[in-house]
Amino acid sequence: MANFRHADTMRVGAEARLIVETLRQVTPRAEIVAVVTTSGRTVPGFDLEPLVGAKSQSAFEGIRERVEAQLAGKEPLGSFTCVIDDVEWGVLIDAIELLDGQIVGALIVARHGRAWSQRECSLTRAFGGVFSQVATLATREGVLLHQRRLDELVSQVAERLMSATADNHKEVLNWTTRVLAEFLNSDVAFLRRNDHVRGVSILEAEWPLREDVPDPDPLGEVRFDADPIFMATKDLREPYLPGLEDTTENYMNRVEEGSGETLIAGAAVPLLLGESTWGVLGFIHFALRAWVPAEINALQAVASMLVQLQARIDAEERTAYNAYHDDLTDLPNRRALLRELKHRLGSRRDTAVLIVDLDRFKVMNDFLGHATGDRLLITIADRIRTSIRATDYVARLGGDEFVILLDEANSEMEVLSSSYRLLTVIAAPVNIGGQHVSHTASIGIAIAPSASVHSGLDLLSWADGAMYVAKARGRNQAVVFDEELRQAANERSRMELMLREAVEGDGLRLHYQPEVDLRTGRLLSVEALVRWQHPTLGLLAAADFITIAEETGLVLEIGRWVFAEACRQLAVWRRDYPDLAFIVRTNMSPAEFTASDLVEFVERCMRENNVPGERLCIEITEYAVVDEPEKTANILRGFQQLGVEVALDDFGTGFASMTELKHLPVDLLKLDMSFVEGITTDEYDRAIVESIIRLGQALHLGVTAEGIEGTEIIEKLLELGCHRGQGYLISQPVSSKDLTPMLVAGGVPLSLLRPAKPTLEFASTLS
Repeated sequence: MANFRHADTMRVGAEARLIVETLRQVTPRAEIVAVVTTSGRTVPGFDLEPLVGAKSQSAFEGIRERVEAQLAGKEPLGSFTCVIDDVEWGVLIDAIELLDGQIVGALIVARHGRAWSQRECSLTRAFGGVFSQVATLATREGVLLHQRRLDELVSQVAERLMSATADNHKEVLNWTTRVLAEFLNSDVAFLRRNDHVRGVSILEAEWPLREDVPDPDPLGEVRFDADPIFMATKDLREPYLPGLEDTTENYMNRVEEGSGETLIAGAAVPLLLGESTWGVLGFIHFALRAWVPAEINALQAVASMLVQLQARIDAEERTAYNAYHDDLTDLPNRRALLRELKHRLGSRRDTAVLIVDLDRFKVMNDFLGHATGDRLLITIADRIRTSIRATDYVARLGGDEFVILLDEANSEMEVLSSSYRLLTVIAAPVNIGGQHVSHTASIGIAIAPSASVHSGLDLLSWADGAMYVAKARGRNQAVVFDEELRQAANERSRMELMLREAVEGDGLRLHYQPEVDLRTGRLLSVEALVRWQHPTLGLLAAADFITIAEETGLVLEIGRWVFAEACRQLAVWRRDYPDLAFIVRTNMSPAEFTASDLVEFVERCMRENNVPGERLCIEITEYAVVDEPEKTANILRGFQQLGVEVALDDFGTGFASMTELKHLPVDLLKLDMSFVEGITTDEYDRAIVESIIRLGQALHLGVTAEGIEGTEIIEKLLELGCHRGQGYLISQPVSSKDLTPMLVAGGVPLSLLRPAKPTLEFASTLS
């Protein structure tokens, strides 16, 4: 018997049969030797057939029924006699009991008649004890083996969930429910998600997949208040093991309607996401099923991993959504637009591209503030979104620019009609904080018939060109890109390519326009102005190509070339005219202030050419400081620390002139020529010029007048207190070579600025 005590429980079935056979041998009068287990218990290897002959089979069934009834009723086991098929049987029984006191079965020994010897009774009790030990070992081994298989299952599920993505996670969820169901011998497995906003439970995955699912699916979306079972899953925090008494008739009917099966028993574990229940992982058995704690623990681990997967999928989907949508308006962005446009053109659909750009939005944004501007953009985006058809498409390119793809663009007239309807919708007043704001827009249109082959970028470029034409024609209108505009666009493209070659090669030149003391004619400074030596059109002023440079980003390269070349030329002049201490001024565009190394660049050019900062001046416009005034002010202070003078060009034309001036570290104001030209004829221009001159004097800033073309203007400027000026009367912009005579003379003749008045005798003859 000692050998049986150490039985290999991995082979417990064979060992149990060996024990029974041994008992028969040592108890020769036994006609029935068998083992039965309690209802609902599973002891590995104890599914034994009784070692009885055919004549004893019916007797064993009767004896087993009586023993099982005793086990089920938890009655004490003991010997008894019974009559079966007119035969009297004497039965010896002994409980098979685990070490924790649980009775899991019984050993049965039976024979005809009643009398059993004391030895046979003792042997039965001894073998019952052996079975108890084997059952204990088998149960422990079964638990360990089951736990190991559960651990392997959880690891397998974890590995698969880790590889899941937003694209295949539905497939992975179905796989997970299948694998779990097969392991647990479940008839049905499912994963349901809780939508707490709508108050419904939603089916996310199931196994087996149902065929001929009703429409609508009664299991697809179920309100929590449909019955207590679904209400229990709404805020489930612990595993839910409903018994038959918990299962309502409504719930059973719903399951039978959706699957054709009648629910017997089930289990569910919650998927917990923070303080809320994201959903439940559930299993259904169409028979009684005893759940063990290890299984529930494994399911809770899987549920936790499913929640982590969903959180990762949600983050991936949110990241993907953000990558293709605009933060402010939630409209698709440029990336999404290009993808959609490529798809539509590839499927040969008649498509019209509309670029919608708000008119003078920047001025309004500066005046009312960025918060108001954002509110306006959101409102207009919503208006456009709700005004187009379901098959159309709207995106925001950025700033105040939107793009609409019109489907079924069959004719130019239809597209124009739709465009003007949009303009009406956009122009309707918007109530922002009690203030009604109206804003018009300009629309450029490019139409791509299904038979044509164009790229999305081409269409966007053409629509963009048409939009600028609409603005040039007065705004608040729509313009279709046609053959005339195509030719203009082609010419512009050629200009862009040639300008790029000029920048990269040797096609740029600097001309210099002098500034003098209006009282003496002495040279004070020269302004460096860029020119393009065009191969066929000759020398072009900046106004002829600066727009292209700004739109293509070449303005940054051009600006740096201008400053570096001006420093080089200043070094030459300092060598050739050491006694002539005039200043060289260069213009910097707003785009140049976006570079993080601007101050370092200026310092490097000064050092390489050995020119002091007090011989340089950088001119900026007010628009350079509108977007990031604090950043621009810091850059200007960096210039001044290098000794470089800062001038505010075209002063008085920007919206925020007076407001921003007190925050800007500048040394000089340049009066815009539009005011200077009218000071002798227009009292308003004269008043503006006079106020700016007085402002400069009050703030200890120099004031220079631009655009002087007559001596009478000089007289009025001197009268108002402005002593510095430049203009065509003094000199047009000229090359460094042509500036030589003025450099040699140190300025211009005073007679050029104030012609001599007629003598008295000459005046008499005129009278």
